[in-house]
Formats: sequence, C-alpha cells, structure tokens
Amino acid sequence: QELDMMKRADLVLSYNEVEHAVIMSHTDGQARVMECPWVVKIPPEGPALKFRSGLSFLGSFNHTPNGEGLKWFCAEVMPLLADTEFDLSIYGSGMKDDIKALASDMVKPVGFVEDISEAYHRHRVFVAPLLSGAGIKGKVVSALAHGIPTVLTPVAAEGIGLRNGLDCVIVEKPKDWEKAIRQLMTDTALWNRMSKAARSYAAERFSFEQGRAK
Repeated sequence: QELDMMKRADLVLSYNEVEHAVIMSHTDGQARVMECPWVVKIPPEGPALKFRSGLSFLGSFNHTPNGEGLKWFCAEVMPLLADTEFDLSIYGSGMKDDIKALASDMVKPVGFVEDISEAYHRHRVFVAPLLSGAGIKGKVVSALAHGIPTVLTPVAAEGIGLRNGLDCVIVEKPKDWEKAIRQLMTDTALWNRMSKAARSYAAERFSFEQGRAK
C-alpha cells in the first residue's frame, strides 16, 4: 500500500539515503524521491563530566523497537557490567509494566520528562541498542547535539552518516557493547574528544542553516 501511494504521489520525501535507495528499488524508479532535511537545535554545552553519571536511554515505548532493544540490552549487556557502579536510567513516554519490570539496582525506569535535556545532560553515555526500525533516529541526533557520547547498533546509526570511533561507537555483540561502555565511562580524554566531535557533526549536518540550504 505504501509503495502504491509513493508511485501515485508527485513527490516522496525521505530522511536519508538508505530509505531513498529502498524506495527507488522497490518502485522500479517510478517514485520521485527527494531527501527531506532533518534539523535539530544545538543546545548550550552541557554540564562538566564530574556532574554526570551512568548510562541513559530515551525513547517512546509506544514504538515497539524501543522496548525490544532495551530489553535485549538489559538481558545481554547490563549483566556484563555487574562489577561496576554504572547504572542505566530509562526515559520515555508510554512506559508499560514490561519496562518497569526491568527495575533493579542497575536499572532505573524514570519515564516521561518534560525537558529531554535531562536524559542527556545528567549522564555520561547514551545508549541506543535498537535491533529493528528504519529511518533517522531523532533521539540519536539529539544526543549528538547535546554532546553526550553515544554507543549504538548499526540500526540506530542508520542514515545519520556517523563515523565509528569519532562521533560515536557502533557495536553489535554484547562483549563489544561492554568494551565501548567501559572505555567511555572511564577514559576522560576519549569522552571529551567524542563529545566535541558529536556536537560539531550535529551542527554541521543537522543545523537549521543546513536545512534551509537543502
């Protein structure tokens, strides 16, 4: 049904090159596709590292991939960090009993917050362990803009054009997640470099100025 509508529309707007390519291939080039700008306001620089702690996740739980990825992360990655004091704070609307049930000494379901900066500025590392879903992930772009280093799956990084090891860390296996988190939680120089690179990339790629130019 979606592809049929795309063929009949005058123009289809997509947010990234991956979606663009899929639409073109699945409609045999019949759809006319143009990249739609994604813009984000670059907030003031956040608190110093000494005022931050733990890991953060943000996402609406009315969107199935958020709960799916988070439950995988809590089952597969958090146990590998059991010897640390790193805890995970979970932010987002629509939090249901299955997410609240993840609560433990290491996992803190917070729920909805009026100001999403709380999900970024209070913490040292932002995680996006998404296993499914398409398109640009707004929470990841916001994390970059706020300057919190991110650890992501390839799905979460899709379409943003991130450079692994520079703007973020992209991983898949639980042991690689553990290694990346431990490094960013303990290496201050690495944290500062990645924080600065993330903010610079967000300003360069997703600013209102860039959006207007597109």
